[in-house]
Amino acid sequence: MEQDYGLAKNLALKYLSADNYDKAIPLFKEAVELAKTPSEKSEMLIYLGSIEAKRGTKSGAREIFRQAAAADPSNKEPYEKIGDLYMNSVADCSKQKSLAEDRLVYIAAYDMYLRAGNNAKMAQAKSQFPSTTEIFEQDWKEGDSKRIDCWVGETVSLKTRGKD
Repeated sequence: MEQDYGLAKNLALKYLSADNYDKAIPLFKEAVELAKTPSEKSEMLIYLGSIEAKRGTKSGAREIFRQAAAADPSNKEPYEKIGDLYMNSVADCSKQKSLAEDRLVYIAAYDMYLRAGNNAKMAQAKSQFPSTTEIFEQDWKEGDSKRIDCWVGETVSLKTRGKD
């Protein structure tokens, strides 16, 4: 039987809706290979990344979302998905030594939402930025580069949410 993108995609989506990842993943991968346009390839990669995120494999999900963005640079959804991973990583990344440090993941999320052009999620992330007081207590200044010491591993330019 000839392999077909639409068939692989639709079967994968059917298995995904039943949370049968073991059957959905190979079909999504097949659909990626059979995709005829960058848009189709990117869409299938987003599904694969979303499955990895549901499984709790955040760095793996991020890598697949980056592949989706590379496959179709006009698709901004992968950046939103990476932003969502970061927003949901506060508990993973929190050291509970400094509020300012624990809130750096929100800046990383904001940066991804900015790339996605999602103003609502940008505002949500910004509301969780460190306060001016919190960065002052660390002897940090707005604009300093800070590395996030967890699976996120990004370096962000320090921003505050504004007035305390």
